[in-house]
Amino acid sequence: MNLIMTVKSPGTNSTDKPHGRLAAVFAIFAFIACNGLVILVAVLSAVGVSISINPHIQAAAISFFAIVTLALVFKEFRKNRTIGPFILATAASVTLIGTMYIHFDKIIESVGLLALFASALWSWQISRTQCARK
Repeated sequence: MNLIMTVKSPGTNSTDKPHGRLAAVFAIFAFIACNGLVILVAVLSAVGVSISINPHIQAAAISFFAIVTLALVFKEFRKNRTIGPFILATAASVTLIGTMYIHFDKIIESVGLLALFASALWSWQISRTQCARK
């Protein structure tokens, strides 16, 4: 199976805005929800402010941002017909959600976040190159 195969679908509009950049932003939000809150709590604790973050809300936020990123990569897939970023985003989202709710492992979670971000950047790069060709 060729993951880079591109098929021109009828009805695509070159004036559509690429969602790849927005997907990358939501992937960064997922990373911040995961690791940024830990850093925030550590910094606030160092200055004497104590806060507690509910891990269930944190897991829901990470899962939400992963699903939004997957949806945006899917929109780009429907427009550009390049399946590689969509497969990577799907695997990353399933990995992240599984890590959040089935068995937590920080390394697997980090790999899932990295794969999610990579899929968003890959999708964005494909949409940029296809927009430049038009």
